Amino acid sequence: MENTQPQPNPKPKERPTGITILAVLYVLNGLIMLSAPVILGAILTAFLPEIGLLCWAPIIVIGLLYFGTAYGLWTGQNWARIIAIILAILGLFNFPIGTIISIIILIYLFKDEVKAYFK
Repeated sequence: MENTQPQPNPKPKERPTGITILAVLYVLNGLIMLSAPVILGAILTAFLPEIGLLCWAPIIVIGLLYFGTAYGLWTGQNWARIIAIILAILGLFNFPIGTIISIIILIYLFKDEVKAYFK
């Protein structure tokens, strides 16, 4: 006779501390990215009224991308890990500090235990 009792749910995967830190850093980066257009846009518009918020649209989109990535990392979504890898690759061009930080992030995101969290 087969055991037909429902099996208990497996233990939820625990978020690695580094992912928590990375998600918080992405939120902070998103806040910086979203505040820059508001502050700089107000200053530029006062002196150059023909320059509108449109020129800041890419920065706003990137800021929102950071927020979305932070949420995805926090909840263990693999798409967020992929976006974080892409953002880290782009960060390699921010020489010298951004390059070092991006290398650390890339190494961390490719660790086996981190990849396992996103499976």
